Amino acid sequence: MEPLPISIRTIAPVYIPIELKTGVDRSSAEFSAFTSLIHDQFEDDLSPMASAKRTEYESIDSDSWDNRLFTWSNKQLNPNLQIHVFPNNIGIAVLDITVDYSDNVKALEQAGQDATIAAIKDIYSAFIESITHISSKHLGDFLHMDHSANKEAQILWVSRAILLKKPEIESQRIKTLITEWLKHTHRPKDAADIISGHKSFSLTWLNYVIINTEVNDERIDAMILAQYYYAAQENCNKHLKQAIDSAYNGNKKNDAQTILSRSRVTSRLHQVAFHDHLNYLTQSKRLILVNILECWNYEALSANGQRMIEICTSKIDETENKKRERSSLLTDLLLVALSFFTVFELSLYLTELSREMMSRPTLDYNDDSRSFMLQFIAEIDTDVMFGSGFFLTLLLVFVYKIIKSR
Repeated sequence: MEPLPISIRTIAPVYIPIELKTGVDRSSAEFSAFTSLIHDQFEDDLSPMASAKRTEYESIDSDSWDNRLFTWSNKQLNPNLQIHVFPNNIGIAVLDITVDYSDNVKALEQAGQDATIAAIKDIYSAFIESITHISSKHLGDFLHMDHSANKEAQILWVSRAILLKKPEIESQRIKTLITEWLKHTHRPKDAADIISGHKSFSLTWLNYVIINTEVNDERIDAMILAQYYYAAQENCNKHLKQAIDSAYNGNKKNDAQTILSRSRVTSRLHQVAFHDHLNYLTQSKRLILVNILECWNYEALSANGQRMIEICTSKIDETENKKRERSSLLTDLLLVALSFFTVFELSLYLTELSREMMSRPTLDYNDDSRSFMLQFIAEIDTDVMFGSGFFLTLLLVFVYKIIKSR
């Protein structure tokens, strides 16, 4: 049987060494100026970056906010490949290809995967060169570039969407392809619904089917967003786990604390950004996105991240408590030392004064008689005075400990 050309759009999350710095206000005039600057210099490679929010809920048929930083492409190297760059070191590569189908679904999957990996690797050095230039601009304080990152493309996974026209579904070969393609997904019964015309897409796990795609198709855009949020949460969880391992097993405690704090903040901000972004999507795209993430158990992944955040918080609190205990101990030692010297100085002064008064009666000419207290102190042996000062210091320390324990 003759091979049947099948249009496939692959979607692959890629780790990228650029991220939006923590605390950047993307609605600020400074950030808008930054986006204008880089588009003036990279207009051939970049699609418009996410600008400030428009009036909230301005339109019900379009999103009010785009979370991606920009979309990169190079028409000369590969006109069919785009990389959607998002804030948290995650890019989503989207490639349009045509693969010959010879009634072997596994071969079709593998061909799509191999073509995507090869295309990303071929274009990756040009992509890195472009984003390095972007991050080095004088307004590049908004972006952080990890120059120590691996220069090879780190592709997390490759998913594949078969793009079909509605009349094509009448073919028995296409019906068989759809059924086999979705056989091991979260909802294999979607195949029957698509063939019967009750559904126009199936977007669950790795293998997808989309009927009658459009320009800026919200189904594909929802999948791009879903893969970003899932991949970014996985990345946050990985950093949290590394931070926890470093904190409990590493030698550099200060570095571990810094990593713990940064990882915790990044993960929390990602979760906040996800729930905030949902408010600015169209209702239909939001529903698709939520359903996709539900298939992937995104809430469980996020909950696992939250548990690791709690471990980080516990470790940070434990370290802070140890620091406070050490500071308290140093304070106690300092107080003991000060009280010791103060009491000894007082003993020495009283001994010296009393004996001076006893040996030179003219010093107390204003008094009616000699001071009983000074006379008593003057008759005490010096070692006894110092010993009493020492025991008085111990008594003060004992009283201080009792008061502090309460």
